[in-house]
Amino acid sequence: MSSSPTPPAIVVDANIAIRAVLPIARKLTILEHFVSWHKSRTKIYAPDILLTEVVSVIRRGVSDRWISETEGQVAIEDLFHLGVEIISSDAGLCQAALVWAGRLGQSKAFDGFYLAVAERKGGELWTADERLRNQAQQLGLSWVRWIEEE
Repeated sequence: MSSSPTPPAIVVDANIAIRAVLPIARKLTILEHFVSWHKSRTKIYAPDILLTEVVSVIRRGVSDRWISETEGQVAIEDLFHLGVEIISSDAGLCQAALVWAGRLGQSKAFDGFYLAVAERKGGELWTADERLRNQAQQLGLSWVRWIEEE
């Protein structure tokens, strides 16, 4: 009896999630990626900081009045309907994020968490942050993908 192959895994960053859920930033191509990933049974992951980052941007949008309170609430609902499995931080993940942030030459560890989850899950990191993609390329990380190239 043969076992079925493990579905591919990807990690999405907050920039992708924001563009998927905020009406002002929404890009159809990003939503099409989510549909394609789900159809191919690709497992989609993100570190738990994704929620904090996305909700903070939503709050800023409401506060600055470029989205309404209702649009903010809908965006949060949409965030939880993207089908992203949230990976809780633990000591190992935090340590890996710290190392990745150091390798990237960053003073904050946010991007390091996404890289650490991708490394842990053996998948690609998809980002809408061209700067992060460029830093990853300089490190030879072929598994960091920029959504705009697709």
